[in-house]
Amino acid sequence: MVDEMNNLQLGKMYLVKELFWLLYPTKGLAGGAAGGFGGHGWRLKKLTTAYETAKWESESFNCNVDVVEENTCFVLLEVDNGYFKLLNSNGNIGWTWGRDFFEHFELVKE
Repeated sequence: MVDEMNNLQLGKMYLVKELFWLLYPTKGLAGGAAGGFGGHGWRLKKLTTAYETAKWESESFNCNVDVVEENTCFVLLEVDNGYFKLLNSNGNIGWTWGRDFFEHFELVKE
């Protein structure tokens, strides 16, 4: 991950190649999700599961958890020790987390 971290380009757009990622309003919630709030995670393989999980966590934690969908783009806003602040294609800003985060994305060539 250290090499990937050195290649990050803040303010650049990335394409989600695979999986659906949960986008939390704070780093704390993203970190808790990585630890498994109720067994839920921060990346999912099915769109329906992603939106069901986002709805459940939004209601449980009284916040807005959004989904970053496969084949959509996001802008990388900030990186902090494995946490990633994103602006998704729906205009939502939030945090996600991942050890192998950048294996699932590619930089969009402008």
